[in-house]
Amino acid sequence: MVKVLEYHKQGYNCAESIIKAFNEEKKLNIPVSIASPFGRGMTVGSTCGAITGVLMALGAIKGREESSDKNESREYTKEIMNKIKEKYGTYECLELKKKGVSCNEIIEYAYNILNEYIKM
Repeated sequence: MVKVLEYHKQGYNCAESIIKAFNEEKKLNIPVSIASPFGRGMTVGSTCGAITGVLMALGAIKGREESSDKNESREYTKEIMNKIKEKYGTYECLELKKKGVSCNEIIEYAYNILNEYIKM
């Protein structure tokens, strides 16, 4: 867990930190660059980068390659999003900041939720 916060401290945005730590922990190779546009709520304070990073990592594990495949990620996404909404009342970066939620707090919380659902 500490590693995800270390990456953020090194200058990776929230989404990049999640992907980088998840790659290391799960021995994956999700391109960190795919998360670059999602920091700071997609740079406009929209959906939190930690949340989008978690969903990208989830998609890499539970997503599908063919339209005929079952989309296992949907069930997990709904559960993760519900947990975040239940705890914070919002997914929006600007709203989280107004509530005093730090990037480190939401990164850690979202990363922990992801690890609850991803058993590799």
